[in-house]
Amino acid sequence: MTKKEEKRLKAEYSRRLAEVADIRMQLRRAYAAFDNTTDCDMMDACIYEINALKSRYNSAVVNVKNLML
Repeated sequence: MTKKEEKRLKAEYSRRLAEVADIRMQLRRAYAAFDNTTDCDMMDACIYEINALKSRYNSAVVNVKNLML
């Protein structure tokens, strides 16, 4: 592997790790919103958002793992 390829791979790895961290932070906010609401419609919206973020998180983690191989 050339130095240029290695540098590109490290940058891609860092970008994907940052994406995982960002999604994790969004999940924390979504859980906090769910915990602080009493409106049924807002609870449904929070649950939908949490499920979507969980899917994005799982996909991002798989992408990081695949990049490491």
